[in-house]
Amino acid sequence: MKAKWMAATALAFALALGASGSASATTLKAVHYLSPKHPVGLGYETFAEEVKKNTNGEVTVRIFPAESLLGAKAISDGIRDQVADVGFATMSYTPSYYPYGVMLNDLAMVGENDMAAAMAITELFNLHCQPCLAEYTKQNQLFGSGMSTAPYVLIAKGDINSLEKIKGKKLRAGGALWDRFAKSVGATGVNVPSSEMYETLSRGIIDAAVYAVGGLKTHGLADTAGQVVLLNLGSFRSGNLYSINLDTWSKMTTPQRAGILKAIPVAVVKTVNEYHAGDKAALELAKEKKVPVVQPDPGLLAARKDFVEKDLPGIVEAAKKKGIENAQEFVDKYKELLAKYEKLIGPIENDPKKLSDMFYNEVYAKLDPATFGVKK
Repeated sequence: MKAKWMAATALAFALALGASGSASATTLKAVHYLSPKHPVGLGYETFAEEVKKNTNGEVTVRIFPAESLLGAKAISDGIRDQVADVGFATMSYTPSYYPYGVMLNDLAMVGENDMAAAMAITELFNLHCQPCLAEYTKQNQLFGSGMSTAPYVLIAKGDINSLEKIKGKKLRAGGALWDRFAKSVGATGVNVPSSEMYETLSRGIIDAAVYAVGGLKTHGLADTAGQVVLLNLGSFRSGNLYSINLDTWSKMTTPQRAGILKAIPVAVVKTVNEYHAGDKAALELAKEKKVPVVQPDPGLLAARKDFVEKDLPGIVEAAKKKGIENAQEFVDKYKELLAKYEKLIGPIENDPKKLSDMFYNEVYAKLDPATFGVKK
């Protein structure tokens, strides 16, 4: 009788453990608005793999790409309201929510290393800018990581590689920053969606597109371009690549949150490297199509540097008018962190494991998964 009782007790205990284990298991709904083959999509696949591995399968990630669950402009609200648990929130789509995030868009030409930019933004927001985190807390979200696309360059119909040649040209600009740059070199910024770049460039409505080299392949620009000028015109950085719902985050166990914090830097490095791979493939296509790819004229390089220096004070003043009182401190710290990460990345830039380990140690290892972002 005693043996039977002990066996029954052991079985009940085992079943209780199993129930407890399944109760702590969770599946995260992850959303982004791009193709699964896009760098962001490939980064999300890596994120899902890393989360599953780091949590011993307790947390899995189901990815809803290409606006299959939420449209691009609805993602921030959707994460806030727990329609999704994690997603790529583009801050410029909801500018009233994220004044600091919108300011990043104006700082897109500060620093030329996109990997450094993604890392610097992540550290800036999570370790040095409480008002930045407060913007996300107000939206019931955690700031998981910064991001950066590949650098924008000039993809032109004809030769525009000098200050004389670019003057009077119409440049496709993806925002106010590039409008201001165009004006500074005597050109005109034209607001054209990326989906219309091919048509407008081929028809002569614009003379050049300010866009990543990858556009030669992804948007068919290699079939109409006559020149690519590798003038680094910054990159899009106004995004939270892994924005996480705070209710979802708070209900997870500390080890599960730790596993996610370890997964994010691996996924961010993967995303940035996939942007690089896309540019490399596009340059091969340019070679095949005999599209000249040239280094920028010294005059254009000098004009870019001069523009960034003269544009910064206006960015700071505009931010202050929008209520960002520490705008100058934000810019100064950002520049400091960009320089820091450019130095750290240099010796290991071709080693994804070392990059993600460094990124984790510099930022995520300093966040306590028991308390960071956890609702009280």
